Formats: sequence, C-alpha cells, structure tokens
Amino acid sequence: MADLFRKRRFWRKHPPISLNDLFARFQQILKDNNAAMQMIADMEDKLCGDFVFDRKYLEDIVKDIEDMLLHSAVNLNFISDNKFLDIYHVIEDIGKPLQLELAGQIPSTGYQNIRLLTEIKQAMADSVGNKAYNLSRISHLPGADVPQGFVVTIAGFSKYLAYNNLFEKIDALLATARKDDAALESAVHAIRLLILGGDIPPELRRDILKAAETICPEAPETAHFSVRSSAVGEDGEMSYAGLHDSFLNVPFRDLLSTYKKVLASMYNAESLAYRFHLQAPVSDIAMAVLYQKMVSSRVAGVAYTIDPNTPDEEISLLGASWGLGKVVVEGRAAVDSFRVSRTPPHALIESRVSEKEWMITPFETSEHEAVPQEMRSRSSLTASEAATIVEGALVVERFFKRPMDIEWAVDKNNRLWILQARPLEIPRKRSFRPPELKTRLAQHRVLMENRGVIAYRGVGAGVVWVAEDDDSLNRFPTGAVLVAHYAIPLLAQVIPRASAIITDVGSATGHMATVAREFRVPTIVDTGSATEIFQTGQQVTVDAERNVIYEGHIDSLLHHYLLERASFETTYEFKLLRRLLKRIAPLTLIDPESPQFTTDGCQTFHDVLRFIHEKSTQCLAHVAEDPGFLLARSGKRLKADLPLNLVLIDIGGGLGERGVKDGWVPPEAIASLPMKALWEGMASPDVWRTDPISADFKGLMSSVTRTRSVSVSGHGLIGLNVAVLGANYVNLNLRVGYHFTVVDASLGEEPEKNSIFFRFFGGATDISRRSRRAALLTNILEKIGFKVESKGDLVIARVANATLAQSQEYLTLLGRLISFARQLDILMTDDDAVGRYYRQFMASCNINPSGPYILKERQP
Repeated sequence: MADLFRKRRFWRKHPPISLNDLFARFQQILKDNNAAMQMIADMEDKLCGDFVFDRKYLEDIVKDIEDMLLHSAVNLNFISDNKFLDIYHVIEDIGKPLQLELAGQIPSTGYQNIRLLTEIKQAMADSVGNKAYNLSRISHLPGADVPQGFVVTIAGFSKYLAYNNLFEKIDALLATARKDDAALESAVHAIRLLILGGDIPPELRRDILKAAETICPEAPETAHFSVRSSAVGEDGEMSYAGLHDSFLNVPFRDLLSTYKKVLASMYNAESLAYRFHLQAPVSDIAMAVLYQKMVSSRVAGVAYTIDPNTPDEEISLLGASWGLGKVVVEGRAAVDSFRVSRTPPHALIESRVSEKEWMITPFETSEHEAVPQEMRSRSSLTASEAATIVEGALVVERFFKRPMDIEWAVDKNNRLWILQARPLEIPRKRSFRPPELKTRLAQHRVLMENRGVIAYRGVGAGVVWVAEDDDSLNRFPTGAVLVAHYAIPLLAQVIPRASAIITDVGSATGHMATVAREFRVPTIVDTGSATEIFQTGQQVTVDAERNVIYEGHIDSLLHHYLLERASFETTYEFKLLRRLLKRIAPLTLIDPESPQFTTDGCQTFHDVLRFIHEKSTQCLAHVAEDPGFLLARSGKRLKADLPLNLVLIDIGGGLGERGVKDGWVPPEAIASLPMKALWEGMASPDVWRTDPISADFKGLMSSVTRTRSVSVSGHGLIGLNVAVLGANYVNLNLRVGYHFTVVDASLGEEPEKNSIFFRFFGGATDISRRSRRAALLTNILEKIGFKVESKGDLVIARVANATLAQSQEYLTLLGRLISFARQLDILMTDDDAVGRYYRQFMASCNINPSGPYILKERQP
C-alpha cells in the first residue's frame, strides 16, 4: 500500500498530467530517437564511399544529433517529473570532444601523466594513443602475452610543451612549413631543436622513473626498455607506420632523454608531409609515449592475419628474422616469409628463406650486427612455430573483428609476445580482365615478371625515378614510379605522390609497405634487381595485380583498374568521420539491469538515445501499476479469448465504437493500424498455446524460484498489461508469464516515418534456458529483417523505413512471435532446441528456414 500511495502521490504533486500530454511527449521522444538514429545511419553510410561530403556536413549533422538529444532529454524529464536532470551534463560532456575534433583540436584527456597498460580503460583511448590502447586491450585476451609497460599520456606531452613555453613557438613554425620543401625542412629542424633542448618537468621526470621501477621492480637500473610512439591517430585513422621514431634496448639511464627524442620525431619531415598530404590540421598533433620491458627475442617479425595479396584465400602471411623485429619492419635487409593456413592446425603452405646478413640483438647497444654464417640461410621459423604465431595472431583478429597487422617476438623460452597491432588495409578483389585488354597487354614488352613480393595490389604508370639518396628523393616528380634499393620508411615522404613503387630489398610486412597500402600505391618489394633493370626517365606500367612490369604507358589497363578503385578513405574528412563516429555510434549501454545503466554509464550519443528511450518506457510502465488510474482516464479492457488482462488507452483514433460496452472492447473495435496488425499475429490460433506446458524438474524448480523474485526494469508483477493506441501508433507493455515485452510502433504512408521497436526479456526458468529462447528470437528476427541486439535473456530489435504494407507484415510476424515464445523457455532444455523451434516457427509462417526471406506486400 505504501508503494501504491507513493505512486499516486507522485501524480498529485502537480496538476494532473493528461495521458494525451504524457504520450505526446513520449511519441516525440520516439520521433527524435528515430531521426537521430537515421542521422547516425547516414553518417555510417558515408563510410562506403558512395557519397560526397565535406566538413560542413560533419559539423551540421553532429549539431543536429546533439539538438535531438537535448530535445529528448527535455521530454524525458517532463514525463519523469525531472528525475534525470543530469542527462543534460552527459550530453554536453560527450559533445565537447566532438566539437574539438571538428575544430581540429585535441579533446581533453585528463591530467594523469602515466598509465600502466593494465589499467587503461576504454574512455582513456584518446589519452594514450591507439598503439598503446590496442596493446592494453590485447593484454586482457587469453593466450596473448604483452610485455609489461606504461604510457606517458597526452597530458604529459602537453605539460612538457607548456613547461618549456613551446606551444606558440611550434605553432608559428608549423604555419610556415606548408609553403614549400625548404620551409618544411627549416621548420622541422627548428622544432626538433626546441623539443630536444627542453627540460622535462620535475613531476613528469619522477613519474616516468617511478613507472619504470614499477614494471621492473627487481633491478630497474639494469633493465632495458623499448620506447615507442603512440601519437593521436597513429595505428588508427592514420597509420604513421614507421614515420615516428621508436627506440629499442634503451637502458634505464636513457629513459628521459629518449622520451624527448620520440616527441621530436612527431615533427620530422616525413610525418609532417604525410599529415599535409592528408590535409590534416596541425593543431591536433600530440604524442603519447609507450614504454615496455624489452623481450629477449630469438626471432621476431610481423604477422598479417590475411595475406593482402590473396585476400580470398584462408592464408596468413609472416615476415621473420633473427633477433629483434626492427629488421623486418624497416625493410633494410632480407627477411624470411611464410604463408600459413588460417585453419587449424595452421599448416605451412609456402616459405621463402632469404640470406639474412644482419640482425639486432636484444640488450645490445649496437644498431646492427652480422648474423652468424651458419644461421644466414637457415629458416628463422619452423612450421610449428609459424603455426603458433598465426594461432596467436588470429586471437587478436577475432577480438578486433578485422584483419590485423601484428608485430611479434618469440623469446629464448619459445614464448610468443605481441608487441604491436594495427588494422590491416586489404585491397578489393581483382576484377575480370576482358579478352581485348589481354590482347593489348600482349603487344607490350615485359620488363620484369613474377619477381619479388606484391606489397599492395594495383596498377600504376609513369616515368621511372630511381631514388639513390636524400637529394634524389627531394626532387621526386609527382606521378613517377619510385624505384629504390631498400623499402625503408624514409620513402614515405614521396609515397603519396608516387604512381607505383618497386624495390630491390624489403618486406611486404614492413613499415613502408604499410604506408603504401594506406595511400593505395601499387607496390612490389624484394625484386632483387629493380635498380639495375630500370633507369630514371624510362616509361613503365606496373601491374601489381599480376606482378608484371611493362614497357610504356598502357592507358587501357589503367582505365580498367581506375573503374575498380576508390581513394576516398585517404581524405582527412573521411578519417575525421571515423573518429567522430567512435563517440557517436557505438552502443555500450545494453543491459537495463546492469548497475552501469545510468547517465554516468553513457559514453556515446547512441548510449544517450538508448538511455532516454529505456527510461521513458519505464516511466510509462509505472502507469500500469495503478489500474484505477488507468480506468479513470478512459482505459478500456480488451475482451478476448487470450488471457492477457489488457487495458487499451486511446490517445486519438486508436479505438472505434463497434462492440464497446461497459468499459470492455472487442478486438474488432481496434482502429489503430499497428495494433490491428500486431493483434492479428498474437491471436493466431496456431501459435497461441492454451494447453499447459510440461516442465522437467529443473525447469519447474527454476520457475518456482523466479516466481518469488522476479522484478525487471522497474516493472512490478502486479497490475495490468497496457496498450496505448493512436490511429497510427501503438505502445504495448506486456507481461505474459514471467517474460516482459515492449512493442512501440509508428506507421504511416511515408516509409521514413515508419518504425518498430521490440524488446523482450525475462522468463520463469534459469538463465541458460532463457538465453536459448533469446537466441531463438534473435535468429527469427534477423531472418525476417530486424536489426537485433541481444545479451543474456534480453533481446532488442528495430526496423525502420519500411513501407506501410511491409510494416504491417512485420508487426503481424512480431505478434505471432510474442505468442509463440510464451513460456517457451521451459522447453529450451538444450542447444538443439533453438534450431528445432526456429524451424517450427518458420513452418507456421510458411517461411523457408534456410532460404532468403522476401517480405510480403499486403494487399490494401
């Protein structure tokens, strides 16, 4: 009685709110929710490259989404009596970094100087850089070992510049750097002197040395470290592969001076030229620095979880050499390569063993040393070791859900370590070449064929330019074919201007190859003799699809390839879009029962949308807990054979007069378009079971236990089921047994205004059986065209922009599913039950369970 008194008293705090006002606000929340989700979908559509957009589009759409959220927040607080006032601050806190991103500035990342890899959380990604953030996530994966480490954050970088009064000086120098190559070199030299000549703030000095002692507590003074860049955007939207300096075998005494060297490398000529080419602002340049314990590696290298040369095959590609992996990624020396099956037991498909002359030894200060004679022509990996590396790499790939470029090391105890991981650029599939093109190609002289390794597929043509030294690189003409002895990162400064790249020595898994893939420059490495065969000024066409280099400029081949390629992903606006979507699109707030389902738990705009929708739905559900309140406001009971105890509330055009008597209405009085379609499915006699379901002992005991305790998302078990009806709208809150269903749908003649939301959770049995039922619902809903999210026994599904007839058909199928799933959790005794009842439901709807589902158009 006390609870009921409080609820009634809630409604009497202010002048009574009419149900029409209440649901008008709720409908506006739904309208804004759908509009915002449509905008997010529009942003995601731009990722496919089929649409042109600019920064103005990004600025406008971010503002529009934020305005929608604020509008919804006002309506939520109206219907909840101002229970969620802190939602305004949450929207503002998420919006501020988005505005900084749009302005080309660095979002605030907190004030802590140091983060241990093990303590980095998702919200810290911007403060530690993608490289460190990726490693922190990998460190928590089973079967993936990451060396202990810590990060000097972006906050530490900012404090270093502020302590030495460098912000304005660097900005002034960068403003002049875009003029020409001479200005760039002058600015780079001046900035590096400023940074290397600065002093590390005393607090930051102490924090770095203390963190080093933390990860090497036994004898930090004798330990050696790797010190790597982890800049904003690095290994993320922009790879910067090999463009920033990393240092290996760094002794404890050099940790502070090496920190300054890594910061200074952010302003080297290659890095700035790369940034200028992408038209990225210089205002968001910031560097976190990653320190890790050195691994005493016997062999090290790079793993591509998918071979970029043959992406349709289930093959991974490894590059390996003795000692530290720097030899592999720098491309200065010959390395071994291995093609390994992605399918267990990961058989070795092909190996290419090189004459390995140089290596870098762990814990030695010398940069390179000669490989012992007896090891030079010996394979650096056995088939078993290659299989182990691929197995570990695929663990990382499965976590990130995309192909990965992974640096690894195997120590003297044969333990595999993951040192670095970034997304791997995979070229599109090869296209079929027509016979007439093959005829034209046969007319051209072949200068080189099937030599070396394709690092990035494609076709390019131009005048050969043999790069012999730094001066020749500075004079590299735009559109030329770059020919070089080594595939070194230094070449990155001219890669954006090259039509193709050919090298004598190098690896498809090196840093230069990574940059070439990012700019989609066709590249062939490790040819052995390109600098001897080709001469500056020679016209060639590089076919890095077939590993053939032709004499002359073959326009027909270039035209054919041009139709298959797109370069939109290299634009700064595209990369900015991806960064913005990270703060807008992900949904992390999934389970309404989780303690984290709060305003503080909202990390993205999508989370805010979900939170507002969930809480507004709960506010309406409380209305159903006072039957007298509903019936006093024109609520009518539905008179039907189904045991639903359903109260219908008409907010305008939802009910007709036919058969209405003494507060009861028959189903034929329902005038609401969505409710009529939903009821048609729910009342289908072939899916609503009235006979009792026999339960096994476990299911029976689970049911008894849950009967005593169940209370989900604020929905008490007492009270009535409620459907709020409008002519083109329904909001149904339904409890059948011990599961809870919410359906919210708006229908009309304009597809863009049509939407259906479905949520299902709960049940009378244990979580394993409820989860199987949720899996069944997920499979069915995805089959018929819903976008579905599920976790445990919770299922959330949406569909939008369908025609009126299609939406009605969706709702009828949804009604059938609600009735079909009633008490079905009791029967979900094993995993096979999911498939069994999936086929049964599909058969009842005359849907082929294995073929594609074509939504039927109803006849008007």
